[in-house]
Amino acid sequence: MSLLKPNVEPTMSVKPMINIGALFDVPTGKYEFGKYGESILNGGLGILTGIVGIGNNFKSTIAHYHGLSAMSKIMTVTESSMSTYDTECNIHEGRLRDLARMFFKDQDIIDTQNWVITDSTIYPGNKWYEKFKEFLDTKIQHKKELTFEYPFLDRDGKNCLKGLVPTFGEIDSLTEFTTEDVLKMQDDNEIGDSGANTLHMRLALAKTRMLMELPHRITPAFHYLICTAHLGKEVQMATGPIPTPSNKKLTYLKNNDKVKGVGDKFFFSLSNLWHSYNATPLINQSTKGEEYPLFRDDPRVGSTDLNVVTVRQLRSKSGRTGITLELIISQSEGVLPTLTEFHYIKNMNRFGLDGNNTNYHLTLYPDVNLTRTTIRSKINEDPLLARAINITSELCQIYQFMNIDKDLVCTPQELYDDIKKLGYDWNVLLNTRGWWTLNNDKHEIPFLSTMDLLRMRKELYKPYWLK
Repeated sequence: MSLLKPNVEPTMSVKPMINIGALFDVPTGKYEFGKYGESILNGGLGILTGIVGIGNNFKSTIAHYHGLSAMSKIMTVTESSMSTYDTECNIHEGRLRDLARMFFKDQDIIDTQNWVITDSTIYPGNKWYEKFKEFLDTKIQHKKELTFEYPFLDRDGKNCLKGLVPTFGEIDSLTEFTTEDVLKMQDDNEIGDSGANTLHMRLALAKTRMLMELPHRITPAFHYLICTAHLGKEVQMATGPIPTPSNKKLTYLKNNDKVKGVGDKFFFSLSNLWHSYNATPLINQSTKGEEYPLFRDDPRVGSTDLNVVTVRQLRSKSGRTGITLELIISQSEGVLPTLTEFHYIKNMNRFGLDGNNTNYHLTLYPDVNLTRTTIRSKINEDPLLARAINITSELCQIYQFMNIDKDLVCTPQELYDDIKKLGYDWNVLLNTRGWWTLNNDKHEIPFLSTMDLLRMRKELYKPYWLK
C-alpha cells in the first residue's frame, strides 16, 4: 500500500567514487552495471578521504596522488580543478609540478590554475573555509551548465545518473589547521599566560564544527576533499595506582596511537581513512641499488629515491576495513601506480607471471620479456604492458577482496586462452581503459573493465564498442 511507503525522497542510488589506480580501487569499490551491460568499478576516491601517519611516511605525496589521478580522469572530458590549503606553509610548487607531470604531460596545471595552492599566511583557517564554501555554492548555482552524465544506472535501470563535474581539494594538514581567533589569542598572550588557556578548546570546537558541516556541503557540490593529519602517541596521565586504559578510537589503530588535533568527528565523517607507515627504501640486496631501476645500466647504488610504503585502511564506508596495501613511491616522481601493481602480483605468488625468477612475462601479454631491471622502463614505454599489469592486478584483487560468482573465477592463463578462442584480439582488448569518466561511452579510448573480461569469457557480455 502506498500509504505505508516513506514520504521522503531517496538519495542517489550510487555514490560515485573515482578510480585512481595503484591498488586503491578494488578494495574500496563495488561493480555496478552501465547502460550497455558493462561492469563499472565504483571505487577509489570517495567524497571525503583522510590520510594519517607520522612524519616522513609520504602522507602528502599519497594525498596529491589521490587528487591528481582522479582529476586527470575527469579532465579527459571537461575542465576540472584542485585546490590545496597548506596549513604548514612548507609546500613548494616546483615539487608539485614534478608530481603532476605523471598525469598532465602536456599541460602545466599550476600555471593554468587548474591546481591552486594557497596557505595559512594568506588565509587563516576560518577565512579559507568561507572562500571554500563560496566556491561550492557557486558550483551548485551553476549546476545547469556543469551537469554531466555519470556511467552508473539510476534506480529505473535505464537512465544514467547525472551530476556536477567533480572538483578536488586538499587540506594539508588538518592537524595544523588554525583559525583567526586562535592566532589573535596567541598574539595577545605570551607563552604561559593564562589568557591562552582555552586556545586548544576553541580550536577543537572550530574543527569539530567544520567536520560536521563538510559532508553536507561537499556532497551536493561533487567536491572530493582529501585531508592529511599527523599521528602520534596518546599520553595517559596517571590518576591513581591503576593505569588508565587507553581510549581506542578505531579497531585497526594501534593502542596509544592518536591522530593529533582533529577531534572525534574526523573518524565518523570520512569515506576512507588510510594510515601510511613503514616507509623503507626499496633496495636490492645483491646490487645495493634500487630494486626497480629506471635504467637497466644504472642501478643507482645507494639511492633512497624508490620506497615501499604500507597503507592500512582504518575505516571504510564502501569496502573492507583493516586491509593493507604496499605502494611503490619515488621521492622525485610520487606514487608509481603500475609499478605498484606489478610489485603486488609479484608478491602474490607471481600471479599472472610466467617464466622464472630472472626472466618472465605477463600471461596476458606474453610477447614482451621482462626482468627486474627492465620492468620500470618498459612500463613507461609500452602502454599495452601497463594495461596488462593493471588488469592482472585487479583480477588478483577481485579474488582477494570480493565475493563473485564462482563460475567467473579462472586463472590468468584460462582468461587469456578462452577469450582468444572466442575470436577476440588481445592487442585490441589491451588498448582500452579500465577507469570510468563523465560521458563514459563517448570517450576516445574504449572502456573495458576487468569484470567485463571475466563475463566475456563466459559469453555473458560483449563490448558495446567492438564491432
